Amino acid sequence: MKTSGIFGAAAVFLLLAASPAFAANECPGASQMPWRDYRGGSLVAPTPEERHDVIDLLSQYAWTMDNRDFNGLAALFVDTGQYFHCDPGDVNAVLAISAGSLAKQFQTMFANLAATNSIATRLLSNILIGKREDGTFEVALTVQVTIQTIGVSAAQLDYMAKIYATINKDGELMKFLTLKVAPFQSGIQASAR
Repeated sequence: MKTSGIFGAAAVFLLLAASPAFAANECPGASQMPWRDYRGGSLVAPTPEERHDVIDLLSQYAWTMDNRDFNGLAALFVDTGQYFHCDPGDVNAVLAISAGSLAKQFQTMFANLAATNSIATRLLSNILIGKREDGTFEVALTVQVTIQTIGVSAAQLDYMAKIYATINKDGELMKFLTLKVAPFQSGIQASAR
């Protein structure tokens, strides 16, 4: 069951790799981790209210992904927003999905999880938030993702990653301009993630 999921995920990834949805150089390399800028650099600390709003958006991201609410996921992005899935083994192998395509793309990529009655659950931690002069927020955090088949298996670690997000206020709501998922391990595919 797990093997067929891996092959299905690989097939989807290869299909997307052949499409123009892949973009080069969108993700940081191992020596380019942007956390160094969050204190004493070009970013300033957010107010407590801004920090709350940013963390609320990140929590909504985790819940929409965990519950496979892909229309809800797309609504967390500005209209021109982009989701990136990185591969630390190849900085040129980046899956880029526009906000308008997120629901359709993720519905396909998560089909195997739904078919096997499995869930992926995200645990967010180590959240750094910095604010630029223009009011844009730069965020870095760690995510741990587990997979569990309901009623069958205990939760097992699937992967860990860094998430880098650029967030701005869109009207009254915080929304993602970009969200980049950078797994620690090379070869992690953008399925169930």
